[in-house]
Amino acid sequence: MVLAHYFGEVAHGLPGFTVGWMGVNLFFVLSGFLIGSIILERKGCSNFFSVFYIRRTLRIFPAYFTALALTLGFIWLHGPAPWIGPPLPALSYFTFTQNFVMALRGDYGAPWLLPTWTLAVEEQFYLVIPLIITLLPSRWLLPAIIGGIAIGCIARALFYLNGSEIAGQVLLLSRCDILLTGILAAYVHRRFMPSELLLRLIPLAAVAAVLLAVFQFRASGGTLLFIVSPLLMAFLFASYLLLTARGWPQFRFLRSRFWQMFGTISYSLYLIHQPIAGALHGLILDGRPDIGTVPQVMVTFAALLLSIAFALASSRLMEAPLLRLGRTWRYDGQMIVGPSKVDAPRSA
Repeated sequence: MVLAHYFGEVAHGLPGFTVGWMGVNLFFVLSGFLIGSIILERKGCSNFFSVFYIRRTLRIFPAYFTALALTLGFIWLHGPAPWIGPPLPALSYFTFTQNFVMALRGDYGAPWLLPTWTLAVEEQFYLVIPLIITLLPSRWLLPAIIGGIAIGCIARALFYLNGSEIAGQVLLLSRCDILLTGILAAYVHRRFMPSELLLRLIPLAAVAAVLLAVFQFRASGGTLLFIVSPLLMAFLFASYLLLTARGWPQFRFLRSRFWQMFGTISYSLYLIHQPIAGALHGLILDGRPDIGTVPQVMVTFAALLLSIAFALASSRLMEAPLLRLGRTWRYDGQMIVGPSKVDAPRSA
């Protein structure tokens, strides 16, 4: 996602890097899978809700509010500038309701804080999904997950068909099918053992269907591509998650120290990379991020290095200690040896 924002989704971006939408879907599926696994495993614990929300709070809030305060503070101190863009009301960011404001206004707000809508969707998901899974009888859980996936896709279609494209992109109702696909993968991983052939065929079918939707879009326009492609890619990512959980050798490279390091810093990197790129390009070149000239490319690479350095510092000085603190709250009967699943890194 960082590469997409820096080198693809700018005025002179490279076409091959315009894949930020895929990164969003991957994040939602991964988040659903990880959180779903925790809930399905620990929902019977008497202290499930207290431990779950304490750990989630320590994982998400400190880094988010720090990045938010720094970004909004810089915008306030610097004052209006064409390369900043006006943010949404600060209260919406601090209450994780910026996605509602975006949908109501038809406006994404300041580009620097645009990615935070995904975190708002995730936080709203965290409020409802533990209650739903713990309260539903086990025999109704799978039908409820499948029904929720259908509802999410239908809601997205209705938003797009009524001209509310932003609402179709940023609201929990129109994205719950992607998150629930991750929950479905967690459920399948615990209950069934799909064949490797099936898990390898699903991504091929998903890619073929997306390509057909692309051809249809180019031939006649319309919104079908934007309605179905997120769910199709969600099934692709869910299949690869299940293959990874089964130890598929093609994904062993993800266990290297290099990729583990990026997994560890991914959350802070996600929060800060846009503000850093925007501030550097604005202060040095008096413009918004782009890669159309040599100076712009140099500033972009400088922003990338600075973002990684900031994320490393945040991970070691703030996030890691708080994660250790979170692990001191244990689910009933839990024996902790090493990191817990709940502390798995956020995808960048």
